[in-house]
Amino acid sequence: MRTRFLFFGLLALPLQAQRTSVLFIGNSYTYVNDLPNTFRQLALSLGDTVDIAMSAPGGFSFSQHAAYAPTLDAIASQPWDYVVLQEQSQMPAFPNPATTLFYAAQLVDLIEANDECTWPVFYMTWGRENGDADNCIGWPPVCTYAGMQALLRERYLQMGVDNDAYVSPVGAAWKRVRETQPGIGLYNGDGSHPSLAGTYLAACVFYSTLFRESTVGASYTASLPTSIAATLQGIASSIVLDSAATWNLDVPNGTDATITGSSQDGYAVSFHHPGQGTHLWTCSDGQSSTDAEPTFTLPGPGVYTFTHAYADPCGNSDTVSWSMEVLPVGLGEDPQVARPLLTAAGPGLLELAGGTRGAELALMDLQGRTLRTHRLSGERDRLPCPAGLYLWTMRTPTGAHWAGKVWVP
Repeated sequence: MRTRFLFFGLLALPLQAQRTSVLFIGNSYTYVNDLPNTFRQLALSLGDTVDIAMSAPGGFSFSQHAAYAPTLDAIASQPWDYVVLQEQSQMPAFPNPATTLFYAAQLVDLIEANDECTWPVFYMTWGRENGDADNCIGWPPVCTYAGMQALLRERYLQMGVDNDAYVSPVGAAWKRVRETQPGIGLYNGDGSHPSLAGTYLAACVFYSTLFRESTVGASYTASLPTSIAATLQGIASSIVLDSAATWNLDVPNGTDATITGSSQDGYAVSFHHPGQGTHLWTCSDGQSSTDAEPTFTLPGPGVYTFTHAYADPCGNSDTVSWSMEVLPVGLGEDPQVARPLLTAAGPGLLELAGGTRGAELALMDLQGRTLRTHRLSGERDRLPCPAGLYLWTMRTPTGAHWAGKVWVP
């Protein structure tokens, strides 16, 4: 953060400077020209001290990072202020971004499991100089820079919204430079990776994204001519600061009291929430608990309302309530009837195999609120379903019932 001063007479005393820590997770778009260190030196020239680290093997994707020990170790190494996430340069522009979106969410979960107060930041990259020749034949929208850039913008913004994360709009600033300052070469010779000017532009965008301040006037120019550095500073600052809401920068670092798991054993119902802060759970029968994973022993069958109030370590709070039907003990799964299998048959599509004709399937959100019901027409049914994680129950006309979870990409 910027150093502040208290003035006593003619003496200016600096307040104690605060350090900002940033972990960059990406690939060659991050390590070429050493973007993290360029950002650090730019910030230092503006009076801000930044501690940086990087995990960026060449060509790595989100799915690879999610299973890569050095990346996982870097995330867990300390409570970061920000963790920057950069996907493989082409994948967000593919026809179906399900894999990118899934692993983006998984990485954010890992980051927040390490420290709830860490802000994830998605690094919006840029379209290739003349489009993506490798994928053009099979996917015409990426045949041009403009088409590829539009898809990258759309998908990175989606990742930001889906994960309550910031988006650092490097690709949007890149587009503005191409349109208004075509003489500034942002690409190196391969038409993909950044030149020194491209990396400096990215560093300026990151500074304005994380500090919410302009880079105009920064003395550090990364050896670029002063006039070019000044132009890039101005464009980066205006792109970020004139459209903060577009990049999700107006979203407070909030918290979510939504449960992430539940289980039932007879009349004993347990809930799970990963929060590292304080919890208050209440049940409509008068029970309460402050445990992170409470168990309520209920007096019998019926519909109960539960409330979870959660305050995270960052000073944010949230409260959710939901109702849950508890069935009489003994009406559980029928060992004489095979358990049905509910799986994702593809993006936005569920498939139920082994069900009983006439059985009723109910899909619920993680608070137990019913989103839709479906009566089975045969032993194998398919039905559209938005992407997400759902709870489900199924009950046959004879009273047998099952429950579980299903992820839809």
